Amino acid sequence: MLARGVEVLAPAKINLFLEVLGRRSDGYHEIETLMVAVDLHDRLTFENDPSGAIALGCDDPTLPVNDQNLVVRAAKRLKAEAGGLHGARIVLEKRIPTEAGLGGGSSDAAATLVALDRLWNLGLPPGRLDELAGEIGGDVAFFRHSPAAVCRGRGEAVEPVSMPNPVHFVLVRPPFGMSTALVYRQVAVPDRPRPLDATLRALEGGDPVELGSRLFNRLQAPAESLRPELVRVKGALAELSPPLCGALMSGSGSTYFGVGRDLEAACHAASILESLGLGWVRVVTSCSQAENAS
Repeated sequence: MLARGVEVLAPAKINLFLEVLGRRSDGYHEIETLMVAVDLHDRLTFENDPSGAIALGCDDPTLPVNDQNLVVRAAKRLKAEAGGLHGARIVLEKRIPTEAGLGGGSSDAAATLVALDRLWNLGLPPGRLDELAGEIGGDVAFFRHSPAAVCRGRGEAVEPVSMPNPVHFVLVRPPFGMSTALVYRQVAVPDRPRPLDATLRALEGGDPVELGSRLFNRLQAPAESLRPELVRVKGALAELSPPLCGALMSGSGSTYFGVGRDLEAACHAASILESLGLGWVRVVTSCSQAENAS
């Protein structure tokens, strides 16, 4: 808590498993995904605005600061829930790349709900905050229950899972993003969906080698068909020596991640990948429960 407001960190996420189960009547897809939060964060600060206005400033000039931004939508939804009298000045410092499959916008929205509930002394029940998160966006609810969870429906039905050991990843985000809507339009719903069980057991078992062998993302092939340049990133991760435990695209892209046997292995992979000029490269580690902003 700041002297005049609230400051929170909003973590990124990685999809270790993502299957598309069908198309819903509302136009969205029914999914089943296993996600973990990682220690790459956006930072948000909030101060009361007695005028009742909701104003967002951001250090990334490419991002909208109006109702197109999930932070503003989350703030206005919570304001309406509280009776419409509150206002806030919000500053967003972006560190999570956009259109990257890392959930930055959804995480920022979840952090906004938590921070403004605190700043405005609302004391909403956790279940109600979860409901509001689900209204704002599919992945928003996950960040209320990170660091690891299975998410179903549009992503709003969240089942937290255990993760006994930290997992170390290297991230590679090429110099372009992917449109989630375009990728989903390309996906073919399988007749027999891939079961989640093996990936979930591997995460709960704490063995990075087993986890790396169980990664799956139904959206990867459609994304690669839209942007064949992604195959170069996939190939670079696959050809590393010593090898990573496994690699995958996160969400609808464009970021790929590799699972390291340990932190040293992830850092070694990052040094090689940076030399290839593939784009933005970072080493991250799965978050602990204590780091969960919610």
